[in-house]
Amino acid sequence: MSLKFRGNYRKLKKAVTRTGLSGSWRELKSGHKQYRTADGGILNWWETTGTISFQGVKTAAKEKLTAAFTASAKKRLVGVYRGQVFYRGMRSLYPEPDPR
Repeated sequence: MSLKFRGNYRKLKKAVTRTGLSGSWRELKSGHKQYRTADGGILNWWETTGTISFQGVKTAAKEKLTAAFTASAKKRLVGVYRGQVFYRGMRSLYPEPDPR
């Protein structure tokens, strides 16, 4: 399952702003929005499907953006990304068992 962002473009931009990583937005064809950080990380989002992907020529820039964004937008993400599962706040419906 791919990583999905559940929210609109305004909410996506807010989540990116909270990362503290400087960069710029581009609006491409077919609802494709792209954020490019100053150090080369790239976040792609497709408005119609909510799909998120990360790119970057420099692995460190990509990883930095990925970590910062997933931490910032955690409550709006659904799916599995690099072994991490995102539920979009559904944990309150299915609480973790008490370890005691």
